[in-house]
Amino acid sequence: MGSSTTTVGRRARPAVTPWMSGKEKTMQGYQQRHRFWVLIGYLALIGMGCAHVVSEPLRQQADTTLSFAELRANPEVFKGHTVILGGEILQTTNLREGTRLEILQRPLNSSGRPVLTDETGGRFMAFCQEYLDPAVYAPRRPVTVAGQVLGSHTGKVGEVDYLYPLISCQEVHLFPSDSAGVRRYAGDPWWYDDPYLYPVAPGFYPSIFWGIRIN
Repeated sequence: MGSSTTTVGRRARPAVTPWMSGKEKTMQGYQQRHRFWVLIGYLALIGMGCAHVVSEPLRQQADTTLSFAELRANPEVFKGHTVILGGEILQTTNLREGTRLEILQRPLNSSGRPVLTDETGGRFMAFCQEYLDPAVYAPRRPVTVAGQVLGSHTGKVGEVDYLYPLISCQEVHLFPSDSAGVRRYAGDPWWYDDPYLYPVAPGFYPSIFWGIRIN
């Protein structure tokens, strides 16, 4: 009487192709390389999204213990301190000596980008020695500015006198004007980065403009 062997609990192995054509090998290699470079690109974008928009040297100089409320209460006390502030542009004014930005302050996320919530500590002004086109630096554009506290400037909001903290523009980072996207994706790694960055070396800020000179 013949005997039979029954295997229990094992799955049938899938058929293994003992060989591949040259074309199939080439296609498989291409797919593997494609997946590899897609992964590398994704990781690179994640790294860029997590990077701070302000350069490391300026971040190291910045007074991170100084709150905007303290600065706004008494800007003159903090003259010479390096700060990083951001918010929404309210107005861009071109002057002979440079450009003045009036900005509604907003909190910054971990990457230094403004988070456009309803939270704000008030307004501040930034003076940039460069010419900035008001059509580009337009109202409601999110912006981050890093520079030294120059003092204060008294202006008006409507008919009310307003004391603005005034800072220099050592770095300016401008973000897209799509406020809906900004509000929702303030920390998104796919954030469109700022093409409007320029460095300004510390130096002379014309006394005819602000009556302030920094060395």
